[in-house]
Amino acid sequence: MTSLPLLAQVAVALSLAVPAGTPVTPALVAQIQQSDGHYHEGELGEEYLALERSLKCSCGCGLDVHSCQYQMQCGTSPEWSARIRRDLEAGVTPEAIKAGFVAEFGPTVLMSPPAEGFNLVGYLLPALAMVTAGMLVGLVIRRGSAPGEPLVPVERPSEAEQALLAAELRKLEESERPDW
Repeated sequence: MTSLPLLAQVAVALSLAVPAGTPVTPALVAQIQQSDGHYHEGELGEEYLALERSLKCSCGCGLDVHSCQYQMQCGTSPEWSARIRRDLEAGVTPEAIKAGFVAEFGPTVLMSPPAEGFNLVGYLLPALAMVTAGMLVGLVIRRGSAPGEPLVPVERPSEAEQALLAAELRKLEESERPDW
């Protein structure tokens, strides 16, 4: 007998319409997992989960098929999930299943675009930008600290300059003060 928290036992009982005192056995848990089409155990389950996470739901939420089922609960993701499960159980390879979705819905159904053609710009441009920015920052830092360049001394403002600055700050503060 599997020891599950009380809340999980209640969920199991409600989802299968079994009495609340029914012991939670591994067979009952397996029945729950397979009754709603959301099982992700074993090799088939891992492939199933990987496929669900690699395909973007077409309901407009922008989530993968797996996440959309549990967060958005649209009508598309359960259908696609059932289709993936049926195909996997029929022996279709994950690559063929993904290719079928791409053929039917286009490459936008993929969570990440394939690294080919113009899509390579999207993969390589951020790295190129970071390297270029790093080189520019290095050049600026190096140029600013050239040896032999004299340092410019900072002078303290005179009393007249300090009084002028204080008067200007007072004017600015009064002009920006709210009228309430």
